[in-house]
Amino acid sequence: MTKLFADQIRVVFKRVLLLSLLVTVILVVITYLLEWSIMEVMIGFWVGVIVNLISFCLIVMGASKLLEKSKNGVGAHIGISGISFLGRIVLYALSLFLVAQISLHALIASAIGFSMVGFVLKFFPIADSKEE
Repeated sequence: MTKLFADQIRVVFKRVLLLSLLVTVILVVITYLLEWSIMEVMIGFWVGVIVNLISFCLIVMGASKLLEKSKNGVGAHIGISGISFLGRIVLYALSLFLVAQISLHALIASAIGFSMVGFVLKFFPIADSKEE
């Protein structure tokens, strides 16, 4: 993995964590107003964020392996990305199952957490970033 690529991944992580802290504050206010359990909502949200970041890492590692294989002249096998995809699906399913055991509010919050990486990638350009 190149240094530029690693730096861009670090920027994504940093932005996701900063955005997640902002969303945490917003969720605490909303949760308080709706008289839901703040602890349940926070557990659901942060489980979603962590699972989303782990999934992002699995995607990046799988793509990196495929690129390395194609650079070295070895045929890129769909098997690697298939295993990565299956692993991510199992990870999401397990986390959803566990969070659903807490409460519906935690489940809703985890769905918000699952969207953090996608939100950062769509709305905050990474390619021209000067952050480190």
